[in-house]
Amino acid sequence: MAKTIKTPKINWQKVVTREYPFLWADYTNDAYKKMEKVVGTTLLYNLFSGEKDILNIYRDPKDVERSYKLIDKVAKNPKTVEVMMNTYDELVARNYQLFKEIPSLKNKNDIKKKLIELDKSFLPTVMYYLFFVFLGYGADKPNIKKFLKKYGTRFDKMRMYTIDMDMKREFPKCFAKYDKGLLGLTPYMKRQELLAFLKTGKIDKDKIKQRTKSYLVITKDLKTKEYRLADISKTLKEELAHLKIDTNTKTITGQAACLGNARGKAVVVLSKKDYHKIKAGEILVTTMTKPDIVPYLKKVKGIVTNDGGALSHASIISREMKIPCLTGAKYATDIIKDGENLLLEVFKGVVTRLDL
Repeated sequence: MAKTIKTPKINWQKVVTREYPFLWADYTNDAYKKMEKVVGTTLLYNLFSGEKDILNIYRDPKDVERSYKLIDKVAKNPKTVEVMMNTYDELVARNYQLFKEIPSLKNKNDIKKKLIELDKSFLPTVMYYLFFVFLGYGADKPNIKKFLKKYGTRFDKMRMYTIDMDMKREFPKCFAKYDKGLLGLTPYMKRQELLAFLKTGKIDKDKIKQRTKSYLVITKDLKTKEYRLADISKTLKEELAHLKIDTNTKTITGQAACLGNARGKAVVVLSKKDYHKIKAGEILVTTMTKPDIVPYLKKVKGIVTNDGGALSHASIISREMKIPCLTGAKYATDIIKDGENLLLEVFKGVVTRLDL
């Protein structure tokens, strides 16, 4: 009788919450399968749990640490990374060029060719994007630290790129130019489904519409499985059973990004739709920051983010604007509620909930 081989449990930890579409998660999964040969690192384990426009990303800490070590090996030769920066810049520029070109085309065959070219350009763009994100998070590694001393200014500029956010807006516009029916569906399609549609004109609308409600995609050892809507809740409970979030905790710790103290009411921001809630004198509690939130930051007295490190956008912009900022405060947006009174003490690396 054949023995049943049990798959070891993964120590999933929630690392980020993003306003990303399903399509971004799919490009990311495909990038992970190829990127170690291209950029020298990858992640073997990923869990993407999405609901409408919000994507929660879970990773295995051991796998992440392995990725940082691989990047540190690459960074031993700074010139290699410099060439990668040049390649990334070229890819990003080409993507934006295609974003502009495709909507202006009229011939359907020309549109189809450019859409295929967009996919071929965007997949490696995601590989390099992920490489440089992880390089920033692994800034304490010796070779990465040396690299950033020399190339830090250019790296900071690259971290301001918004290609990850802009694809959510641009891909639907581009594919809708080929077929108007794709406008609302593109964000919830796999890249291979989009490419197949360009060949056959066929599409599984029911499957795609299910993803608009909720989706779960898990990759283990680079083998990816998408779960049926009916199985998502049960699977998540099994995979994340070890995670215990104490919603009654009085303090949350993080990493100092911009030193200072602040006291004020919390405003919890999960997506662009929440930006209008931000009022003067509040402390912003968010998953992360992106360039489009900068105009609103002038109002806040402090910033607390779930993820990020010394080279994240929140760290860089908070230092520029001299706003006390704590990054890497895991689960802050799951614990802190709108209107709570907070005391942010970045020197201590802690935010305290004063109402408890």
